Order: sequence, then structure tokens, then C-alpha cells
Amino acid sequence: MKRKTKAAAIFGVAAALSAGAAVTSLAAWEQTGADWIYTDSSGYRVTDAWRQSGDYYFYLDSDGIMARDQWVEDSYYVDVNGARVSSRWVWADEGDDAPSSDGGWFYLDANGRAVTDGWRVINGQRYHFDSDGRMSYGWLTDEDDHLYYLGDESDGAVKTGWLCLDYDEEDGHEDGEVAGIMTGGGTWFYFLENGRALRADDGETYVNRMINGYRYYFDENGAMATGWVSVGEREAEDATGVSTLKYFGGPDEGQMARGWRYLYDDPEDTEDDDFAFGPATPSEMTPSQWGNRYDGGEGAWYYFDNSGTPEYLKTGAETVTDATVRINGHRYFFDEYGRMKSGLIGFRQEDGAIVSAYFGADDSDGAMKTGRQPNVYEEDGERSTFYFNNNGGETGTRNGYLYYQGKLVQAEEGEDFQVFEVNGQLYLVNEAGRVQTSDRAYRVDGEYYYEYEDGTIYRVNDDRERLGEVTEGERLPRISYEEVYALN
Repeated sequence: MKRKTKAAAIFGVAAALSAGAAVTSLAAWEQTGADWIYTDSSGYRVTDAWRQSGDYYFYLDSDGIMARDQWVEDSYYVDVNGARVSSRWVWADEGDDAPSSDGGWFYLDANGRAVTDGWRVINGQRYHFDSDGRMSYGWLTDEDDHLYYLGDESDGAVKTGWLCLDYDEEDGHEDGEVAGIMTGGGTWFYFLENGRALRADDGETYVNRMINGYRYYFDENGAMATGWVSVGEREAEDATGVSTLKYFGGPDEGQMARGWRYLYDDPEDTEDDDFAFGPATPSEMTPSQWGNRYDGGEGAWYYFDNSGTPEYLKTGAETVTDATVRINGHRYFFDEYGRMKSGLIGFRQEDGAIVSAYFGADDSDGAMKTGRQPNVYEEDGERSTFYFNNNGGETGTRNGYLYYQGKLVQAEEGEDFQVFEVNGQLYLVNEAGRVQTSDRAYRVDGEYYYEYEDGTIYRVNDDRERLGEVTEGERLPRISYEEVYALN
């Protein structure tokens, strides 16, 4: 059987006693056939004792014969020449007459005694030995409940740094259990310089640590967290539980996400069996989206703050400013599940009024728009012009045009002019949405129909005779939102 390199010199000690040479140099040594004996000054055989010859020690068994290639006193090993081995590795097969019948690797210290009960640094590597002196390997949990990994039975050196292992959580890590080392696709562990695995203490779910500039989380088994994981306390204004989540990338990543991430991984796909989004949600979906249940399964943009918590719609939000987040000079909106939303969004305030906001045409943008936006596609496909300020859609006049909840108010095609009431005031508006303020009569379909004078609008006939003051306006334009969210 092929042995590891560090054992190659086990039998490299030169024989201290060789035929002929030992007899002349050591008068007390005698060779009887193939064996050697040692007699004391009285001529009696020495038994069950060690005797030195030169730099080496030899053992005389109960018959006084020098032992060869065997264990002595369950603590020492003599080679084929009978010399006691020191500062060397020795292998024993299972069932051998060795300190442990289980066999394995043993290390003999400078005095030739097998190292037992604890840790020892050998040739710059750290090893652990049990009470019989057998080298530990695989998983090891010490008396202080610290977890180590020592490689397979041909290795034994304590591991440090990152290690990807073929690990099954159900199997755990029993002492001596070997988990194959992989280059990826397994479970990642991180071992400190002293070899201890980073893992959560009893009573904790995860422990986190900065490693090479990135933050990682490890569970009670020492396994690095990946994907979506529920690791925190739920924040007071969190309707769904999303604030407990952090994202750690794929199986071979593990860095806690910060900043922007586009993810196909669904937060509800977390391996945490105890996590599910809460039933409450402040969103009111459009009828085309059939209710307010969580509709995961598609990719979305998320933004994670420096603590790894995704931004989300807070239940205490009262305004569009409250409901949005400023990132690098732009405002973005994230729903109650942490997903960035684009398109035309409505925010229903506590009094029932809806405030419009526009976050770009698709999720390649998402930044909240301000000013005049001439090509806004509504949920029903209609393309409209809107005007947005920092608080949402404009209601009233802006630069001579009339807007309601941000949408440009225009006379219907072919009507030339129509009257609309916004915020209790009547406005005469043309088909382009421009408010008419000149004191004069206005034609509709070629005939005089309205007259404007000093802020009052009158209905007139074609002879420009006043028929009465206009007291109500036409129906204001309908807005088709991608989604409507309720604010407090």
C-alpha cells in the first residue's frame, strides 16, 4: 500500500547492531542465531528493559531477545534492526499489535514515545492525536466544542482558510468522518489560523466575519451561507419579513450582497424552512395581476444597504418621498418584497387620493423621473405625457399646461377646447393640453362655443351671446398604473 511522503523514512535508521560489528564494539551484546541478547555484568540476560548502544536504544523482551519491527509498551516502536524510532511517522494496519487496534498513523517524538492526547506541531503542520496516539483525521470536535477538519487518513494536518467540502448537513460531522475536498460545488467552510471552523455558537443561528474585505455568514455547522437567508430581526415597518433576509450569492460565492444586484433567485426559495413572506402587503395590484399575493419567480433588481438588508416599502410611508430611496443622487422605489419597480406607479394616500410617480420604462432604469415626460406608457399600453415633481405627479398648471395626478389634461381630439375642473378651479384647455387665458371667444368644431373673461368661462352661441357661466368640467383623464401601493 502506498504511504504518504512523510512516512518514507520510517525504516531509514541504520542498524546500530550489525553482525560482527556489534560483538566487537559491545561486549555485553551477544548474537544467538538470528537473535541478539544482552547480558549484564553477572552474565544474566536482561529482560523487559531498554539498553543503549551508541546513539540508539534497543529493547529486550521478556525472553531477553532484542525486539524488532514491533511496538513496545504500547508507546514505542523499534524498526527491523531493533533501533527505537524517534521523530518519525509510523503506520499500523488495522488489527496490528499497536497502541490502537484500529491502526492508523502514529508519531514518535524525539524520545521515541508516541504523541498522545492533543495537538502537536510537526514539520510546520499541526496534528491531533487521541489518547492511544492515533493521528486524528476527518472532522474533529474538541472538548471545547471547537470544530476542525484534518483531511483524510493519509493527511491529518489541520486545515486553515477556505475549504470546499462534500458535506451533507444530515450526516453532520462526526469525529473521523471524511468529507471529500472539492474545488467548487460543495459546501464552503472557513477555518481560522488556529484551525477552528467559523460557526455559530449554541443558541445562535449564524455568525458573521469580514474576510478579505467581504462579509460572510456561517451557520451552527460552520457551513457558509449562500442564496437568500433569513438572518436578522424583523424591522418594525416591515409588512412581509423581507428585512430579515440577506443575499449571499451562489454556492461558490457567499459574499453578503451590498448595493445593486439583479437576481433570479426567489427570496422564498431560501433554504430556511422557517421563512415565508408574511400575509400582509400594502400593495393593491391592478386587476391584470390578480390580487395582492406575492408573485415571485421572475428576475428583479434589489438594493442592499451596507448591513446587507434589502431596501423595501415601509408600512409607515406617507408620501412618495417616504416610499422611495435616494441612491447615488436618484430616487428609486422598492416594493414590500424588496423588488425595484419601474414604470408608472400609483401611491394611494390615506385620504384616498392617488399620487403618480414614474420610474422609467423598464427595469434597466428604475430612477424616478421629474419634469415633463412625453412618452410614458401606461399599463393599458396608452402613451401619454406626464409632468412629475419631486413629490410625484403634478396636479394643476405647469408652464401653461394642465396636469392631473401628473397626466396632461387635453381636450378630446376633434373637440378643439374643453373645460376641466382641477382642485376646485375650472380651466379651458385645448387638444394639446394648453390652458387658455386670453379674454376672447373660442370656437369648437368651427362655431363659437366658449368665452373666457377675467378668469371666468362662459358658454356662448355662435353669435357669441352668453348662455351662462360654465360651472363644471369634463371627466378628467383616467390613469392606468402598473401597480398602486397604499400609503399611510
